[in-house]
Amino acid sequence: MHEIRITTDKIEMLATLNESPNAERIWDALPIESTVNTWGQEIYFSIPLQCDLGAEARDRMEVGEVAYWPTGSAFCIFFGKTPASKGDEPRAASPVNPVGRCEGDIKVFRQVREGDTIRLEQIETQLVPPEETSEPAEEAPEAPPEPAEEAKEAKSAEEAPAGPEAGGET
Repeated sequence: MHEIRITTDKIEMLATLNESPNAERIWDALPIESTVNTWGQEIYFSIPLQCDLGAEARDRMEVGEVAYWPTGSAFCIFFGKTPASKGDEPRAASPVNPVGRCEGDIKVFRQVREGDTIRLEQIETQLVPPEETSEPAEEAPEAPPEPAEEAKEAKSAEEAPAGPEAGGET
């Protein structure tokens, strides 16, 4: 599942896309900027995709759902009743492919007006496994440096037998 950001000059909303093929195609097409259309308490706007009606397609939606509308090549956000609603449930003009759900107070979409510019963009999440950090992995502590490596060499030279090359007696 992918997270997206939906923004206008008035609002910002996060949504989680489901794992459907249409949701994946939308994710791959982001970022998208378009002009808002409204239909009751539904926002919809053109996106540059052509997708077929999926097996999951339906016209009865839930508040907060987002969908792809094949008939209009549009991304739809349902935040309340539409002209086709029966009761309080949002209802699309014709079947749509559900592609995700908004996360947060859906009422913010009441501030969005016909003609506003709307933008969809990916939210990159970088998962870092717990064992990977910026710190190096714990290893056995390094042995402290030997005090004066030269002292070892000098001691070795003292212990070495003197020979003609060293200028000593033979």
